[in-house]
Amino acid sequence: MSEIPAKATESEDASDGARTGAGAGGAADEMAPPADAMWQSSAPGSIYDYIKVASFSIGPDGLVDQWSLRAEQLFGIPAEHAVGMDPIEAFIDPDLREQGQRKMAEILDGREWTGVVPFRLPAPAEGGTTVRGRSGLAEVYVMPTRTAEGDKAAVCIVVDVRTLRSIETDLAASQAIFGQSPFGFLLIDTDLRVRRANQRFASIFGGRPDDHRGKGVYDYLPRSEADRVSAILRRVLENGESITDMHVTGFVPDSDEPRHWSVNLYRVHSGSGRPIGIAWLGTDITARRAAAR
Repeated sequence: MSEIPAKATESEDASDGARTGAGAGGAADEMAPPADAMWQSSAPGSIYDYIKVASFSIGPDGLVDQWSLRAEQLFGIPAEHAVGMDPIEAFIDPDLREQGQRKMAEILDGREWTGVVPFRLPAPAEGGTTVRGRSGLAEVYVMPTRTAEGDKAAVCIVVDVRTLRSIETDLAASQAIFGQSPFGFLLIDTDLRVRRANQRFASIFGGRPDDHRGKGVYDYLPRSEADRVSAILRRVLENGESITDMHVTGFVPDSDEPRHWSVNLYRVHSGSGRPIGIAWLGTDITARRAAAR
């Protein structure tokens, strides 16, 4: 395998809601979080768990001198074995080692480097020798540092590329389904605010899909109906109960005629299972209800 081209740069020191349309109301201006919120622990299921990010550091001699627990999990090598290893000799295929050593010399000379690197994992064999282990692909970001004594060293951030590519593919598929749906589609966050709206929803309530970000049900429905729908959304979020064919009545911009929708709701989870919001899928049933009368 050959290395994918990368880049190196010189391091530097240094309303009541009664018939409001999509254009009315809106989310409050974004504000910086309070200082104490910035130091709160993330809930289980951080994106860093999902995409497999790890770090380790390289000393002035070009050998690993610190090895994080994440690196141990990603590479399957405990710290007692990793510390003191030459990362080029340990992980890079023989035909790429010369190029790898040149990169290492540049890094220890004070240059940042970012690239995608094929690697193999050393696997211990009987008798204490090492044999070729499984291979992988890693995106690596290397930042030059200095030791307390002023010697040049480096910190390496590593991302499992195959996991990252899988996420990108899943995201592209989700965006295609979301954007091309013939139904009004919303992703509502845990604060019951619109996180995403698709083009179909925007074509009904006006503006662009991004214009609806941060709005709530009171921006679209009369107060009494919004109160009812909000209570149902909270129930879905709290207990994971899915709702099918919930009938909702409201108005669209520039019209005094009531409209009716059939809405399906279900709770959405992160890859680790943590609830992150509610999916809202709605279709207009105004004509159907009129025909049934």
